[in-house]
Amino acid sequence: MRYFAVALAIGYPLIALWQLHTRKLRDRLDLLVVLAAGFLFLLFARATTDWHALPPWLWLIGLVLMAAATAYSGWVWPHLSWLRSDRPRSRAVSGGIQLFIAAALMALLV
Repeated sequence: MRYFAVALAIGYPLIALWQLHTRKLRDRLDLLVVLAAGFLFLLFARATTDWHALPPWLWLIGLVLMAAATAYSGWVWPHLSWLRSDRPRSRAVSGGIQLFIAAALMALLV
């Protein structure tokens, strides 16, 4: 379980960076959900892993990668629209629910 949490903490920020670099995100709402999920995985790894058995610098790698993804999102942000969908209202509700769930889980893990 602990290796899975570390893989999430390091792997997901790499996926987020790849999505930002290749412009795979549809809109700003996708960007916010990707960043929120990345920080959620980092907090999950920090809360559930025994860091006496694993070196803490593994978690710091994930933190640095997520900080890089967040900084890189500043360059991507102006090129994205808020909602790009055939049904923007349902897209906004879906994204809002995802962000609410991520915020609630982050509050529980902190």
